Amino acid sequence: MEFVTSIPQTQVVAAVQFEPKLGRVQENLATALELTFEAAGKGAKLIVLPELCIGGYNLHSPREAIEVAQTKDGYQTCAFMGLTRKFECYVVFGYTELCEGNLYNSAAVVGPSGLVANTQKHNLYGSDNLWAMPSECQPPCIITPAGRLGVLICRDASNRYRESYYHHQPSSRFYQQGSVDTIALLTNWGAAYGYPDNAWVELVEETRANLVVSNRVGKERDMSYKGGSCIIDRDRRIWTNGSSFTEAAVVGGVVVLG
Repeated sequence: MEFVTSIPQTQVVAAVQFEPKLGRVQENLATALELTFEAAGKGAKLIVLPELCIGGYNLHSPREAIEVAQTKDGYQTCAFMGLTRKFECYVVFGYTELCEGNLYNSAAVVGPSGLVANTQKHNLYGSDNLWAMPSECQPPCIITPAGRLGVLICRDASNRYRESYYHHQPSSRFYQQGSVDTIALLTNWGAAYGYPDNAWVELVEETRANLVVSNRVGKERDMSYKGGSCIIDRDRRIWTNGSSFTEAAVVGGVVVLG
């Protein structure tokens, strides 16, 4: 277990956006590592990458998903450990998880000591339903240089459990106000939406947490994405290159912790 002895009043963080190629794990992993290195080299202590950025998003069957899957502590996770140790930073990335015979749309949190947390998407969307199981796990809360960190995946930005969730209660939230300082939101948010999306701003308002949003760019099968990755601090200040910036990029910003 890692302990952070002192947390500054602000911290530099980064959202990474790029265009993952469906099924091309090694190519995507190389791109993710290159951009993570750039972000860490510029001083970011928390770096967030897109949802399912290692294997691609629009998987149409369990067979396609298993070809790009790993266990939570597998080779894709291990690939980030050299960077997190070197720069003493935390990286959150999206991947296809194989766990006890089931497949999940998941996110791993890698810190200086290795894998520190893992979470799975609760509220599935679109092609998720063709291969993934909805999660029954509690979302994590990890102590990092960006404060108490929560992690949500795309549609979980609603901050609400689905009605079929085993422990569902209408008043329940993934993160109550004050329960975390910063939330990493990994997305594949479609090109038809506004940026920054109202759902992202409303999540900040509801939780009073900083939000680091990583959204992919480009096209995949019949879907299009236009990035718009951003950092929204708890006072609603926004750092972004804008939704018209559709190239691979590192979007840096500052979160408020005091």
